[in-house]
Amino acid sequence: MKNRLIALALAAVLLLALAIPACADTITMYVYTENGKSLNVRDGMSTSAKVIGTIPFGGKVDTVSEHANHWMEILYKGQTAFVMSRFLVETKPAAKPTPKPTEKTDREKELEELNKQLRSLKPLADSVNLVVRPSRVSGWVNFRVGPGVAAARIASFSDGKMLQAIGETAKWYQAIDPETNRTGFISKNYVTVQPRLMGVTATNTSEQLGSLNVNGKFNLQCKMPQDYTLQVTNMMGTQINANLNPTMAGKPKLYLSINFDETYADVARLNDLSAEDLAVLEASFKEMNEVDISYTETSHGTKLLVARETGNDTDFVDILSIYEGYFIEFVMAPDENAADKTLTDAQVQMCVDFLSDLDFIPAT
Repeated sequence: MKNRLIALALAAVLLLALAIPACADTITMYVYTENGKSLNVRDGMSTSAKVIGTIPFGGKVDTVSEHANHWMEILYKGQTAFVMSRFLVETKPAAKPTPKPTEKTDREKELEELNKQLRSLKPLADSVNLVVRPSRVSGWVNFRVGPGVAAARIASFSDGKMLQAIGETAKWYQAIDPETNRTGFISKNYVTVQPRLMGVTATNTSEQLGSLNVNGKFNLQCKMPQDYTLQVTNMMGTQINANLNPTMAGKPKLYLSINFDETYADVARLNDLSAEDLAVLEASFKEMNEVDISYTETSHGTKLLVARETGNDTDFVDILSIYEGYFIEFVMAPDENAADKTLTDAQVQMCVDFLSDLDFIPAT
């Protein structure tokens, strides 16, 4: 009986020795993860094995043996467990590393900018006409579903394409393509805003030619002669052409033309031209026609050059002004159906009176 008890005791000691490795056989190592996070401890040598605990960055680990598949057998809370050996070092780390900020990809940056522009989208109180002016390199510009290059392309437009803007962000217009009635976004870098006629309002004695906004630069205001109606024929970029049509037969016609002239880019008003510059301007009329040159002023003190052609089969009066680099010209000519193609003094005076209330107001 005594011998049997001794045998059982020896067997128990042997089983205990096999289950728990002796501390003398372990090697101390430490957890080092590049992101400073804790290391998972598993019950098997696989990332799908059950996680039975974690060891913090810099924590002590009693290792037993390293296996060929890069797993380290360790002693964890009195039992055998496993961790990935590449996260263990022999020397205790000095400090936990600071996580590096994740570098955003180009796509992530594009999406971030798209969302920023979408959040800032505001509707326009009044729609604005746009003219596409694409890149000189490609010759076209994209019309997109959202205000950013991350948004899908609806179509590509070439030079001169007309759109109607209904909203805007800092960098994009939300616009309607009148040909397809589709709504999309186009970069402000590749469009020109058309000048916009604000409307005609009635007065007791005549009609008011509203406020003609010229490319966001200034507003042109003046009263129309009685019995005349306004028809804008072209509003493209920095150029405006309009007809003032008489409602009664035989009356002379009036034409309005506004366009930017680099020659006068630095001229605030015609008043600022020197006598030499005015002589050059007068010569441009005399080269092609026999004209009488005179000057008048508007009620706002803006000088007007008046050139009247006489002695030919047809007659005309040309009145022009210059403001902020824009060449503004009014031409009166007899109605082509009139028997007499010569303008009367009263008609010429009507043209001058028409411009007497002309005014230039800086755009706000």
